[in-house]
Amino acid sequence: MRRRTAFACLGFITAIALAESPPAIAPEAIRAHVEFLSHDLLEGRAAGTRGYDLAAHYVASRMQAIGLEPAGDSGSWMQDVPLIQATRDHVASSLAVRGPGGEDRMTPLDDFIGGFHFNKPASRVSAPAIYVGYGIHAPELGHDDFAGIDLAGRIAVVLSGAPARFPDSQRAHYSSRSKIEGLVARGAVGIVTVDTPEEETRSPWARSKQLSWNPRMRLLDAAGMPVDAYPEILGSASVSVAAAPRLFAGAPASADEVFVAAREARFGSFELPGDISMALENRLERLRSANVVGLLRGSDPALADEFVVVTAHLDHIGRGDPVNGDDIYNGALDNAAGVAIMLESARALAAAALRPRRSILFVALTAEERGLLGAYHFAAHPTVARDALVANINNDMPMALFPIGGLTMHGAQHSTLGATARAVLAAEGLADLPDPTPEEVVFVRSDQYPFVRAGIPALFIVTGAMSTDPTIDATAVRRKFLLQDYHAPSDSTALPIHWPSLARIAAVNVALARAIADADDRPQWLPGDFFGTTFGARRE
Repeated sequence: MRRRTAFACLGFITAIALAESPPAIAPEAIRAHVEFLSHDLLEGRAAGTRGYDLAAHYVASRMQAIGLEPAGDSGSWMQDVPLIQATRDHVASSLAVRGPGGEDRMTPLDDFIGGFHFNKPASRVSAPAIYVGYGIHAPELGHDDFAGIDLAGRIAVVLSGAPARFPDSQRAHYSSRSKIEGLVARGAVGIVTVDTPEEETRSPWARSKQLSWNPRMRLLDAAGMPVDAYPEILGSASVSVAAAPRLFAGAPASADEVFVAAREARFGSFELPGDISMALENRLERLRSANVVGLLRGSDPALADEFVVVTAHLDHIGRGDPVNGDDIYNGALDNAAGVAIMLESARALAAAALRPRRSILFVALTAEERGLLGAYHFAAHPTVARDALVANINNDMPMALFPIGGLTMHGAQHSTLGATARAVLAAEGLADLPDPTPEEVVFVRSDQYPFVRAGIPALFIVTGAMSTDPTIDATAVRRKFLLQDYHAPSDSTALPIHWPSLARIAAVNVALARAIADADDRPQWLPGDFFGTTFGARRE
């Protein structure tokens, strides 16, 4: 398979620009989309609500006006996504540690937050507990938290995340659903996840409490059963750093010793001296939502049946606990801005005199905030042939709160998309910036990851921590947004959004989608890449 160098890609992109310049993207158009999608009338666009449905029909109408073709179910704009939603009842949930000193009952929200159960409204489990480090088996890194232990019929007590010594790719992968899959495969009947001090520094427990009202969802299969709901796990909970010592009372190591050992990359599992009992109550509700799918048909008869997929999640988290009297979580940057970028990218590509060689699908995804579910559904059941999907470009929460000087292209290091992305950024005059927060493993936390798990190379475009205004500390601005405005009612158009920067990101999308669609060869995983090796075979 031929691979282009970054220099060749740059020359290719420059030639396209000279031969066919797409219409300019107006910041005002981006702003208009964001102001509508994040308006109070849409009540935060939670998947399965009327507000989300209004947003979906708005996006479909814009796709139609742009000149895209409907590419959802049965020739419509919508792809139906069946869902089940679980909402926690904190008052009715409990967690108790029974050891030699008697029973220690923890306090909901202050000490622990109960998990979700999608198979029945009430779940109970009481079993011996065993500490299993991070709960990770990573043979390629010489890490095995399960060595010499038997988890069958036990409750696993695990640390959140993955070891800091792991490379970014493995840390992202092993911090996600693969951890649960590993525990289930070894017979665990419950999971108690303990926050580490480092995790609570990044995301304080008070923030977790504030957002604990937020429901979760799972997809439903053709038989109406929850997908990836892990019925083997009868109870789960997260425990704060402050309450962690109570889990380890009388154990071979204290909570503080466990945290130090994890920090120093020493790992070892041991039995805890008692049982853990959990009772969970969830209100279950079956819902339907939809992905919105529009098609820009390719111009090359030999390549038009292959598809570049450009995505942005349309949902946000809806209405919730009031903050300063405001209970509507508008989601202006997360992710009305990403949808606006996608729509204006589609408009520019559709208006160009010369259409791309491959076809491009533009997909506004549902239920990202509930577990990347719209993306998982589309990646597993695309409305075109599954093996015809060649790449994914995803836009989520562009923090354009200053004039941007660069972008981070998550995923660029994994496939030949990296060379294309670097060439596009150079042509657009933007810096190629490293991940500013690798410890947050964001590559598995947005909608490109279901495509990666399906074996499809993907890029996740993120605003970098660089401003062209030397008086602005971009790192500080990003940190403030993440601590104060992320998943809060204040993520609204009252923020000082820099609309020209969002237009620049849309221009990057246009150039990137065009370059992928016009290339002779499909993008490929790089030789030996972790994600390519782990998931690449699923592409066919």
